[in-house]
Amino acid sequence: MEFYPVSKSVSVKEEIIWINKTSFSTSEIQFHLYANAYKSNNTLFAKAYSLTPEAQTQIDIKSLRVNGESLQLIYFQPEIANPHDSTVAKVLLNKTIEPGDSVRINFEYTMRIPRSVKRMGYATGRNFFFVSQWFPKVGVFENGKWVCSQYHPYLNFYSDFGDYAVKIKTPKDFTIAATGVEKSKTSDDLNTTYNFVQSGVHDFVWLASDEILLRNNIYTRKDGSTITIQAYVQPERERYFDRYFTAVKNCLEYFENNIGIYPYQNVSLIDVPRTSASGGMEYPTLFTVGAELFAPQSAGQPEYLVTHEFSHQFFYGLIANNEVYEAWLDEGFTSYISTKIMYYYQPEILETFKFATYIPVFGLNFLSYNEIPLIYTLVDVKVPEAARSITSYYKNLTIGSIADTSFKLPTRLSYVVNSYNKPELVLHTLERYLGHDKMMKILKEYYDEYKYRHPRGNDFINIVQRNCSEDMNWFFDEFYRTPKTFDYKVTSIKKSFNNEYEVLVERLSDGIFKNDVALYTDKDTLYQKWDGIERWKILKFKTNNEVIAAEVDPHRKNLLDINFANNSFTVTNRVWASLSLSIRFFFWIQNALMVLGSIG
Repeated sequence: MEFYPVSKSVSVKEEIIWINKTSFSTSEIQFHLYANAYKSNNTLFAKAYSLTPEAQTQIDIKSLRVNGESLQLIYFQPEIANPHDSTVAKVLLNKTIEPGDSVRINFEYTMRIPRSVKRMGYATGRNFFFVSQWFPKVGVFENGKWVCSQYHPYLNFYSDFGDYAVKIKTPKDFTIAATGVEKSKTSDDLNTTYNFVQSGVHDFVWLASDEILLRNNIYTRKDGSTITIQAYVQPERERYFDRYFTAVKNCLEYFENNIGIYPYQNVSLIDVPRTSASGGMEYPTLFTVGAELFAPQSAGQPEYLVTHEFSHQFFYGLIANNEVYEAWLDEGFTSYISTKIMYYYQPEILETFKFATYIPVFGLNFLSYNEIPLIYTLVDVKVPEAARSITSYYKNLTIGSIADTSFKLPTRLSYVVNSYNKPELVLHTLERYLGHDKMMKILKEYYDEYKYRHPRGNDFINIVQRNCSEDMNWFFDEFYRTPKTFDYKVTSIKKSFNNEYEVLVERLSDGIFKNDVALYTDKDTLYQKWDGIERWKILKFKTNNEVIAAEVDPHRKNLLDINFANNSFTVTNRVWASLSLSIRFFFWIQNALMVLGSIG
């Protein structure tokens, strides 16, 4: 491939050797041509983005040969009819490819690199080119059928694993970063040719810039082997190098200790400029981030963004689910494990709001006008684990379930909530129900069994069941397969005899969860189990101590309860002197998040 920065274009010769590793034959090959999503404002992808002329492009194919024979692409839309969409195509073969057979495919094409609108493109005002989803890529042939989805707005991708070898020729003053390992680099008076290789990945991405800083750091695995961390950072963000490296090392350590070892030789962090729309995205061995002009570390950014995008190296990169059909398997798992990593290494993350767009202020903002806070509180508010996903979840409680096919969800918000926020909350809830150690064991088995494979949701559910003596179908029926909501309440405490108290609990919504119910006295706490099925139930406790309060789900196992404030009932106001400050504070934060989640 040759890169021409002046004309913002590339010229490519691509060879694919596709091996039929299934037990089925095929008489066609299907391809993704994702770059064609930017062809016009009439494509499926562009329905969500306004593409000005400089933001438009397409793959201009000069020739296509299959085993030396010239063939033509047939464009079609496998999921949503749109005659203007050419992001999927196929070739019909003259000879069937049997199991174990291979086919050689050769493309020659050119492509103009568009202005960055979403993921791919150049940054305005900078010689920064980020080029993703740029080449014709074979779809996934599984169970005798091709799975080759269009480029849907908001959604990601699905591809098969392969071995990549890519040569990129560029003017000498440009630095190239890419998926994999830089095997060699040769230069003449004008140009430099980079040679990148990587096995066991399902995509290849690259960037070119003549004004970016590169530093390397080393992470040492327990066995003594090393991983090179390459950080490509904008000059104005040079001060973030150390924070970027620390965040990546924390991720590598946490995954190695709990889930699995990162298997590649290197990982590249790309800090994109402010005018680029390529930030916050994951690719095999490489991910993109950005940072605000002001970003106090106690606010958890850009550390959380780094942690989230790195975690996709496992959930998407190595465990390669179909992101178009079951986006929760990568986005939900990544959101969950990112939160676990962040709170393990930084237990206290403080809430902030923005003043004049850029300036972070510690506290809670309830109402603004023209970016000027009007109703707010200035106080150090510790953000509870997963609280930000709770805020988003409140905005979309019932439209869609996690089990729904991702691209069929009706709105962007319903996609985000059912792919990111609700799955994160469900996984936290599962962990709190089963226990941390069992949850980590489940994730480790999931990784060991499905790395370099394409799992589905039921594959994870089966591993959960394999590790539980209890039938967990009830859990996935309530949280995964249906769009139920949860709200449990303690309605009253009544003294029936000298030492017996009746606690009335209610289920106010359709979701069912197996709860603990606690009775607080001046000397101890008593617990009972409640299966949560009845709409109301009276639980009887015996104690000679003074009763102060009762609470359902006192350990906050079910993070999808939509109103934690009604989970408790107090006998007298003295409960505020008896209950822990942490419980009271969590009530206050939860109510604040509910208010914030309903705004906008």
